[in-house]
Amino acid sequence: MIPPPAPSGGDGAPTGVSVLVVCTANICRSPVGERLLASRLEGSGVTVGSAGTAALVGRPVDPPMAELLAGAGFPAEAFTARQVRADLLRDAALVLTMTREHRAAVVATAPGAVRRAFLLTEAADIAEAVAASGWPAGVAPGPAARLAALPSLAGPHRVPGGSGVDVPDPHRRPAEDYARCFALIEDAVDRLVRAVS
Repeated sequence: MIPPPAPSGGDGAPTGVSVLVVCTANICRSPVGERLLASRLEGSGVTVGSAGTAALVGRPVDPPMAELLAGAGFPAEAFTARQVRADLLRDAALVLTMTREHRAAVVATAPGAVRRAFLLTEAADIAEAVAASGWPAGVAPGPAARLAALPSLAGPHRVPGGSGVDVPDPHRRPAEDYARCFALIEDAVDRLVRAVS
């Protein structure tokens, strides 16, 4: 089931648009995506959360990733991992996953999310392609409206078989793997936000 259109403000832009970022344990990759995206979209009417397909429920952000977040100015306190659930997926206008495996798990949990679930890197690619060709006149300007519209606009800009790259799991790997992972997520988030802003 496709969620109903988000309520809109006086300018026609939707309010209360929800984005869910998904990885495996919800302690490394998806918290970074959540914190960076929420920061970049602050005040835009977009709510960002995260969850894991095999979450270490109740755990904080993995310490090496928490250090990278803090170093970038995004403290990881007050975060606890949670399991992805069908209701979270139904409520999200857009689901951003770290790997194709996560996307498959999302769709298995909530089949109706199939058209709203993208790799994070793929969503950035698609948003950039839509922005390059021009956002349709019927889509209100601003991140909330454009993120909400992205699934319906993705078709012509989606590469058959999928575009984008998986974000590898750095958990329990060397520090440089965490740093590469963080940089890949940050790049995709920044590209996505620029394209929809």
